[in-house]
Amino acid sequence: MYAAASALSARLPTLVAQDGIGAAIIFAILLAFSLGEIPLMVFALRQMARSATTSRRFVLGVFVVYVAFASVYASIFVLLTGQVLWGIALAGLCVVRLASGALVQ
Repeated sequence: MYAAASALSARLPTLVAQDGIGAAIIFAILLAFSLGEIPLMVFALRQMARSATTSRRFVLGVFVVYVAFASVYASIFVLLTGQVLWGIALAGLCVVRLASGALVQ
């Protein structure tokens, strides 16, 4: 998804100036959403994992979507600003989300 957004951003005009405060504000908002989601999702995943009625397959599916969702924020940023390097930084939060899976038991 992120690769498609990067390729598409090269063909589309950017909606926000590439070098400006607008791109920084959008980056900060998306970064805050992405980081703010981590403790909430870890709590929810822990509750699902402890539940007797929730299957392990469902918990793993939710975890995969949670980890991959950082690419959605990165894709939105790249499509709005055209800045691929900062988009890679947002997509890199997938690693942080993956590591947070160690907190789910």
